[in-house]
Amino acid sequence: MIPGMTGIQIGIFASVFGVGLGVASIIGYVRWKHWKQQLQVWEGFAKTRGWSFMARSGFMYSAGTMEMKGRHAGRSITVETEHRGYGRHFHIVTIVRHGLGNGFPREVVIRPETLGDTVLRLFGNKDEDVGDASLDNALDLRNVTPKARTFLLRTEMKQPLLNLARAFEHFAIEDGVLTVAVIAVPRTTIELYELLKPVRELADAVRDTLGDTG
Repeated sequence: MIPGMTGIQIGIFASVFGVGLGVASIIGYVRWKHWKQQLQVWEGFAKTRGWSFMARSGFMYSAGTMEMKGRHAGRSITVETEHRGYGRHFHIVTIVRHGLGNGFPREVVIRPETLGDTVLRLFGNKDEDVGDASLDNALDLRNVTPKARTFLLRTEMKQPLLNLARAFEHFAIEDGVLTVAVIAVPRTTIELYELLKPVRELADAVRDTLGDTG
């Protein structure tokens, strides 16, 4: 008997502990099942495209991380998950990185326009424009050289750029590489396809516009 506790108290403690352990086991099993399903989906997705796949297991029943690497439109692409934050702020992010080729103007920096950017415009602190209202309103543009402006105003580039801004709250194009981050992990092939669709559309537009596969 535990010192200071009666038999009834010990019985209540054991019951509560047993219930807690049972709930934890159920949660752990559900997480493990989801993890196994994600592994199968991601590995199958990579295999059908000739990409490499690697996974790292998490601690006990927690989700691990996954990574796919390959090529699309003649350029490198990486899709991976990453753990961020701690405790109540812990979340898993899916990150996509896709090279856009040597023909894409590397000097330009592109991010989605945010509410903060809109407020700054009112005080005269604004980003650069390319001269197309829809692109200028949707994108935060920096280092827009004449070469970059001409490229971004091509008919083939406009819709993929707008689709990218509509699809993702967080993305950036810097040094010719598109990086996207979403706070979610695709669990099905359809979800993976939908995640990558705007990325692929932009990469395809760059390839088709310049015929560049480098």
